Amino acid sequence: MPPSRADLELLRLMVETPRVGVREYARRLGIARGTAQARVSRLESDGVITDYRPQISPAALGFPVMAYVHVHVSQGEVDDVFPHLALVPELLEASSIAGDADLVCRVIARDHLHLQSVLQRIIGTPGVQRTRSEIVLERRIEPRATALITSMLRDGP
Repeated sequence: MPPSRADLELLRLMVETPRVGVREYARRLGIARGTAQARVSRLESDGVITDYRPQISPAALGFPVMAYVHVHVSQGEVDDVFPHLALVPELLEASSIAGDADLVCRVIARDHLHLQSVLQRIIGTPGVQRTRSEIVLERRIEPRATALITSMLRDGP
């Protein structure tokens, strides 16, 4: 079941002001604190809210180079490569995809030489046949959810 309008309003507040807490969300929405907490708990149990981790800037941590790496895997071995890829700390995320490659991974590096080293670790993974990389020049839109929530509020869930 899609979230209600009240759920979407709560989600928008949580995304826009993540550190103010349930009491403040309830105040801003004009609902009881218990009601707000119950909605948050339901959104968590429904899998809508999946995490409360802070957004971290890899560049500010000394990893200014980002690339998307398309990984081609031997047929039938996609599930087998994930435990090995998870050992590469510079690999921030990996997704199975439809298309020419089997996976797309977002990786970071300190510089281009370090990126080459990261790519060598990926290509050295058992089952990986080849990779194709696209270096990010500038991230134009950061990961976000507010635009989607606002759209759902405007157009209906």
